[in-house]
Amino acid sequence: MSIVFQPYTAPVGPLLLAARGDTLVGVELAADEAHLQADLRRRFKGEPVAPGVVSHRIICALDAYFAGDLAAVDAVEVDTGGTPFHRQVWAALRRIPAGETTTYGALARALGRPTASRAVGMANGRNPVAIVVPCHRVIGSDGSLTGYAGGLPMKRWLLEHELAIEAPRPPLARP
Repeated sequence: MSIVFQPYTAPVGPLLLAARGDTLVGVELAADEAHLQADLRRRFKGEPVAPGVVSHRIICALDAYFAGDLAAVDAVEVDTGGTPFHRQVWAALRRIPAGETTTYGALARALGRPTASRAVGMANGRNPVAIVVPCHRVIGSDGSLTGYAGGLPMKRWLLEHELAIEAPRPPLARP
């Protein structure tokens, strides 16, 4: 089966989605087609990669997530490729509930590798299926927002969308 990719307009900006059937294999946060194609060809050697239409199921899940149904992306099947350690980190990221954050150190400890926070950070940064594999939910040990492929404004937006950090709220209306 071939891999197809298409643009997706999200509230955080334009994305490129790549899929093989109902399986999401890539989310390019910078909407850089050349970068996405190179990554897909490296991870899925020999599989054809071309523009096309991504599964309606994937699109609907992302639409629902951005509309406020934060759990909608939990059911999206992903194929990330990567080393066994990368896949272990990415699976752990999917277990972080929407609206919560963790640190690289806490994630390393949860994986039984308490001294591997840098390796966890490297795996986090190589996540090929951002948003669905929520690497944006990992923050610095001091609570600061740390690097994100889509930029810190996008990370902040995603966390505010999930209510994981305090977002400015309009005052309550008085009766």
